[in-house]
Amino acid sequence: MLGGLIKPNEHRQETLNRHSAPRIFGGTINSNRTKQSPENRLFYGWIVVIVSALLGFLGTGFYSYSRGLFLPHLANTLDDGNRFSISMGFSCAVITGALVAPYLGKYLDYGSPKKIMLGGVGLVSASYLMLAYVSNLLQFYFVVSVCMGLGMATMGGQVWHRSVINWFDHWRGRAIAFAVMGASISGIVMPPLVNAMIEAIDWRNAYLVFGATTAIALFPAVYLFMRDRPEEIGEVRDGRTYVDANPDEMVTVEEDNVVWTTKGLLKHKGFWAISVIFGSMFCVFAAVMLHLFSHLKDIGLDGGQAAQVLSLTALLAALGKPVVGWLSDFLGARVSIWLALICQGLALLLFSVASTTNAAVIAGALYGFGYSGMSPLRTFAISSTLGSRSFGAAAGLLRFVEMPWALLASPIAGLIYDQTGSYKIAFLVLAGLMLFCCLGPFFIAIGGRRDRLRRKAEASAK
Repeated sequence: MLGGLIKPNEHRQETLNRHSAPRIFGGTINSNRTKQSPENRLFYGWIVVIVSALLGFLGTGFYSYSRGLFLPHLANTLDDGNRFSISMGFSCAVITGALVAPYLGKYLDYGSPKKIMLGGVGLVSASYLMLAYVSNLLQFYFVVSVCMGLGMATMGGQVWHRSVINWFDHWRGRAIAFAVMGASISGIVMPPLVNAMIEAIDWRNAYLVFGATTAIALFPAVYLFMRDRPEEIGEVRDGRTYVDANPDEMVTVEEDNVVWTTKGLLKHKGFWAISVIFGSMFCVFAAVMLHLFSHLKDIGLDGGQAAQVLSLTALLAALGKPVVGWLSDFLGARVSIWLALICQGLALLLFSVASTTNAAVIAGALYGFGYSGMSPLRTFAISSTLGSRSFGAAAGLLRFVEMPWALLASPIAGLIYDQTGSYKIAFLVLAGLMLFCCLGPFFIAIGGRRDRLRRKAEASAK
């Protein structure tokens, strides 16, 4: 039926059945219930979403939203103000994450995301502590590219997105959107907080605070509350209450249970479309988060105003996530992705010509809403186009394929600045990339409620 479909052997099939959440199609309900009926309590999948949001809040907030504030200090301390070399260090972390992602993804489809998260929290906490003591570029590259790169890969979105996929089907878009909202809320809080922290206690001590906070907050939360799969507590995806109350919504989606080989994924047009769209979004996001603070100061904003623009960007990203989640669940991936790409492209164009605080604020708000869908839409597109059975393997291979995109943007933006003294050309290039990616959604599945209803109508007509 599909190019990447393979027949697993008996042992692998038994493993798939044991680890996969019970599916309910056409109103037929799995009878494996626990003695304590879950109908009268909160669906535990939302607890998994809350823990995932906390991982995003501290992981993305400390690492992605704050590293731009550390950039001038790291450059001045380690390499006479050269931002290109510091940017390369952060890009090398992407290489580490991309190299381990395919292997990590395959494990996550059958193993325990919780165990991986705990190891990642330890690595990231230790990396922040080590960053506080780096004294040269070689030490910086080792800590950021190897230790932090591996740590962010193992406690980052690839891992807890797998957990959310395990718990949700029809509510998938909204669940992912709420999970990644933690990162956006962090973006609201962190820039002004970290800017004030650096000014008050120095950037090295700020990294010490990062390491301690990551360990103290995340170890207990993941260990006590994270659950890998619904069947661990006798539940099903979306919750028995929902599936019992909505039998007409239960539609068989055969592609959702396809087990893909690497060769099959590499032959799939949708796989490459997703890699171009979201590889581009990620590289643009990485470049913007690293260089926007400095760009805003270059056009006349002070440190406090620049940090407030970053916070506003994250605020719009947080507010936009429920909208994106609703759009993807009901209208599917294509419309949502086009909206995200167009908003980001227009915002980057405005950043390139902005010369006032008001223009920067408008561009920041537009860019924030545009990238609000970057993470949830990527997960939704993968699971809709390639299915959820092999989500980890597909997401991991995509991380590897997307590596060149993520590797180049931040250093090139830094190089353009070093050569021209301005980020304007860099923002124009990034804007053009976003608009080019608008071709990608034509090659992916629609997904969502509209697609399920279409499938049901086609099945009824036969």
